[in-house]
Amino acid sequence: MSVDGMKAKFGEAKKALMAADRICIISHRSPDGDAVGSNLALRYALEAQGKHVVSACVDPVPGNSIWLAEAKTFVQDFDVDDFDVIVSVDCGAKKLVSFHEKKPELFEGPPVEKDGAWVPGPPAKPFINIDHHESNKGYGTINLVDPQAAATAFIIFFFIRYAGWEITKNTATALMHGLYFDTGSFMHSNTNEYVLKVASELMAKGADFKRTAKELFHTTPLNKMRLWGRILERTYVNEDGVTVSAVNKHDYEVTDSVSGDTGGIIDFLNSVPGSKYTILLSEDERGMVKGSLRTQRDDVNLSDIAGEFGGGGHPKASGFGMPGRLEPQISWKVVGENGQGAHERDVQF
Repeated sequence: MSVDGMKAKFGEAKKALMAADRICIISHRSPDGDAVGSNLALRYALEAQGKHVVSACVDPVPGNSIWLAEAKTFVQDFDVDDFDVIVSVDCGAKKLVSFHEKKPELFEGPPVEKDGAWVPGPPAKPFINIDHHESNKGYGTINLVDPQAAATAFIIFFFIRYAGWEITKNTATALMHGLYFDTGSFMHSNTNEYVLKVASELMAKGADFKRTAKELFHTTPLNKMRLWGRILERTYVNEDGVTVSAVNKHDYEVTDSVSGDTGGIIDFLNSVPGSKYTILLSEDERGMVKGSLRTQRDDVNLSDIAGEFGGGGHPKASGFGMPGRLEPQISWKVVGENGQGAHERDVQF
């Protein structure tokens, strides 16, 4: 990451945040360790500047992140008018913010005339987009986006340091949480000398590395084990060499689990020898099917594959979401639906 190249954007973001009294930070739906850790780290830093900050996400914080300070205070809805600045963290596209349909004013204002046509105007309030996904097209009014960063927490570390704000023990722990998760406990290919230098600095600031490692990758409640068992039982490799599995709403019900309990299993599935890539399909309570994709191969770009379904991400880790439901056949089929229940697109894996 080129910190010098981000200084102008960092300056814009700091100016907007310091001018605000009330700030809302949004994490992507089905939040993971980076989405939660990045949100909270920025929140702690801003609260220390005297700001009133609210963390938001349409889905609950998963069990492996709920131990972080203030993680239990995330809200699942908010009023845009209550805030001066909105921030999104770790959201590769504005639809992953998941408030884009319910709150269009987040991203656009009253129509303005441009080249003889009326187009949506800019939003009335600053929207700061902080992210590291390759698919991010810069949907904010201020965009701190670096696809080369190993995690959004990595970007926020440098932003906080640029701003001259203190990195407390809680802040260091939240940043470590995000960095450790998105590097797969420092085992993914995005782990480099810069990641480890940042991790070392966070340790020096008091980051609780032991608990971070335990909660993210070494703690598995019984209900989560049962859910994973159902997913593993139906895993197969298709004729294209793709490892496929699925989890539906019934699986969550019978195992007393939630969608966040699938976290981590995609990387386990991705360990099948010789697999081209891995996809896990999952239903949620909103009538959406989520596809999580991983690969260990250098000749596969999952961002392109996810893009075919309106998603995106990184070459080796991507995802997508589409309205529909899962139907088990010889293989798994996503039955797409529009608002009236008519089929828009069926996809077989």
